[in-house]
Amino acid sequence: MSARISHVALNSNTPTPIATMYETLFGLELDMSLGSPERGEVLTDGNVLLNLRPRVPGQRVGLDHFGIEVDDIDSVFAKLKSDYPDIGWVEQLEDGAIGTYFSHDPAGSIFSLSQTNGDVVADRPQDRPVSANFGRWSDANPSERYLQHYAIRTRKLEECADFYEDVFGFAHKKPGAGDPNHYLTDGRMTLILIQWSINDYGGISVTGRGPDHIGFKVEDGAKVQAEIEGYATHFAPGNAPMWLLNTVNRTTDENQIRSRMVADSNPVSQYRFTDRDGVFVVVSDKTLEG
Repeated sequence: MSARISHVALNSNTPTPIATMYETLFGLELDMSLGSPERGEVLTDGNVLLNLRPRVPGQRVGLDHFGIEVDDIDSVFAKLKSDYPDIGWVEQLEDGAIGTYFSHDPAGSIFSLSQTNGDVVADRPQDRPVSANFGRWSDANPSERYLQHYAIRTRKLEECADFYEDVFGFAHKKPGAGDPNHYLTDGRMTLILIQWSINDYGGISVTGRGPDHIGFKVEDGAKVQAEIEGYATHFAPGNAPMWLLNTVNRTTDENQIRSRMVADSNPVSQYRFTDRDGVFVVVSDKTLEG
């Protein structure tokens, strides 16, 4: 089975300004072909898509699911039927989402499924063009900034890790000394599985299991941090498309604890912020491969 992590999906109250923020800070290419704000915004790093979907009633805002693209979707369904009879799938609506079906892992975390169209995907993004927005803020090569991982907090750590390895053939790095996470990679993008425990939420609101954060690999973590913080100053207070976790008017015990939770569970985290919808973003010039 050949499979790859194809996209990350977010539900957003304001897709366009947040998409512009990701384009500006990380040099992602914005897809201008959708033609309707009802379908949200789609950006790419040349390998993985970032799909910002307009939130509709009943959906939670923020990080929603990730997508897996396979070369033979029927064999995936056959595998699920025979080995994982409790795992179901449903066809997606034509609502701007990427993918053909929704399914879930043994703990209930959602992913979308689609079949590859046969296009060859490069090992890493190559020669991504410099957009006007990115060029205003950075002299860097945008191809050196790309989505590196998608993290989930789960109660069924080992079971879910084995599921993704077994069904999709992702390379599986198991916990090591001082690092209890499981890592599943398609060779380009990594799925991080983190143990969920209510004990981690002392002093703050308890959040549900499931999507936790996304991570970008960049060429220089300190440089990108400075660009992010500089970009935020050009917005009136409360109107920026992101929340900085170290600014006086946004510093609370809760967001600092939550930020440390992300840092403590991510071995490469150098800097963290959230977009306006509360999606935690990790920035690092280190790779999960070491």
